[in-house]
Amino acid sequence: MKKVRIQIRSDASSYSKVGCWSILKKQAAEFCSNTGLHGYKYISQTERPKAERIIWAITVLSSLCCAIVLMNMSWNYYASRPTLTVIESTHYGIWNYPFPAITVCNINRISYNLTKEFVKNLKTPPNMSKEFLIQEMRLINELLIPGTFGHDVQKNLTRLQYIIDDNRMSILDVVKLISQNCSTLLRLCRWKGTLDRCDRFFKQSFSRDGMCCSFNYYIFPEITEEKYEHLFYKEILRYRHNTENLMQRSASCGFETGMSMIINGNPDDYHATILGAYGIKVMVHHPFNYPDFNAEMQLVQLNSEHFVSINPSVMYSKPEVKNLAVSTRKCIFTDEANKILYSKVKARNLTFATYSYHNCIAECRVTFTKIKCGCIPYYFPQNSTRICNLRDVQCLKRYKSIFDTSWPMSQHDQNLSKSLQELSSIKKGPCGCIPDCSLHHYSVESSFGTLDPTLYFNEEGFSKNPRNATSMRNHSIIHVFFNDLVAFQYRQSVNYSWRNLFASFGGLLGLFAGFSLMSIFEFLYFFVIRTIIEAYFNSTKHRNVQ
Repeated sequence: MKKVRIQIRSDASSYSKVGCWSILKKQAAEFCSNTGLHGYKYISQTERPKAERIIWAITVLSSLCCAIVLMNMSWNYYASRPTLTVIESTHYGIWNYPFPAITVCNINRISYNLTKEFVKNLKTPPNMSKEFLIQEMRLINELLIPGTFGHDVQKNLTRLQYIIDDNRMSILDVVKLISQNCSTLLRLCRWKGTLDRCDRFFKQSFSRDGMCCSFNYYIFPEITEEKYEHLFYKEILRYRHNTENLMQRSASCGFETGMSMIINGNPDDYHATILGAYGIKVMVHHPFNYPDFNAEMQLVQLNSEHFVSINPSVMYSKPEVKNLAVSTRKCIFTDEANKILYSKVKARNLTFATYSYHNCIAECRVTFTKIKCGCIPYYFPQNSTRICNLRDVQCLKRYKSIFDTSWPMSQHDQNLSKSLQELSSIKKGPCGCIPDCSLHHYSVESSFGTLDPTLYFNEEGFSKNPRNATSMRNHSIIHVFFNDLVAFQYRQSVNYSWRNLFASFGGLLGLFAGFSLMSIFEFLYFFVIRTIIEAYFNSTKHRNVQ
């Protein structure tokens, strides 16, 4: 009895396989005879010679292979270019742009007169003269550019730091006391045609060149470490929103509608410079960006009038770009940075008002410096972190070539934030910094001429009358303004969507195989619906026969 059952089951299984294969062959023949796809009917026509049918089968298969290869190429092309940046407008009004931040730095980093006054009130060792200490104060520039003196001055630095500590002062206190302040550096300003004192527009700030004066530049104010974790991100968003409304703007072009400054270079007060020249360094940058070496820069010589024209451009990303993964679009929106880059960071080293690629790189350098030397240079905006003093110069000099580059993290460091390390390895960028999805750029063009030495100025303007006026000798005039009423606007959008792919793939299949949307329903009808129905009836008929 068992043998009979096994034999019956074996016969049923064989019948099932043969039956399914015959059904598929039958449906394939009917599909080829009735489908609208090109070439298939010639394969199923049995009255034609076998060789002809084989040739048609090879032709149809080759066409399908070509279509698949081209579809794969199309997919790879779109996958490697997920976003597309195009010029949306060449006439985007400049009133839509914030006026750029202007940071003015004296090439002379240490004022001789202020240093003389500072040393005069300083408690010094009995065996050290005041004149010698005035000369030694030039070593403060080692904190700005380690190794600037070109020889070993470690003993001198240690001795000077001991004097500063003995007077219970910090490096930041010293720098503020011996650097030329904004009121003496900037004598008179004119913003959009209105003359006024420069301290109404310019505030003391820090840049990669040390203590400077900035117009329309915003950083987040320092907060205590206790408030950091709970309130920092919320306060940053509120501060950014407020400052965006307060940013200076200009709806006109031409040097009379921008910012003009009369600057006092005072070469007689030079004591320690960052360049071997007399003059002023002017940096033009976005109001939220730290004025680093990447900022647009102009050197302004004494006794000259400079015209710095700004050609702004803006790139914005459409909301649909945000739907792409960061790893796909390779850029980040400002409001995403805190969650993506700093979600695991308990304490930020800097207090920038908003995320930008340049600010992230600056933070990266600071993080590296803090790890290696245990401090942060005084010229970075701080957040309750120890400021590097003269005893740290040796360490700063050792790592200067690393943290001054655009790729600060040259080697893997276990002390870095894990989130930054992970993103750095994924994005192949320094510290995981990701470019901005929306940004402003200010390119500059400049020209200059020699000032009239017989000119004088006062709060009312220029004249050749020296009475109640100041001579323009050793002064400079700088005009920063928009070059045109319109500028370029770029748009970043998704390069492909399901609609693009649908049209691309449909076009290729239609070209090579005459494929249409109805062909899908034909395929489903013959190979799924009819196959299932026929298999069901055949199975029922076979059981009834048994």
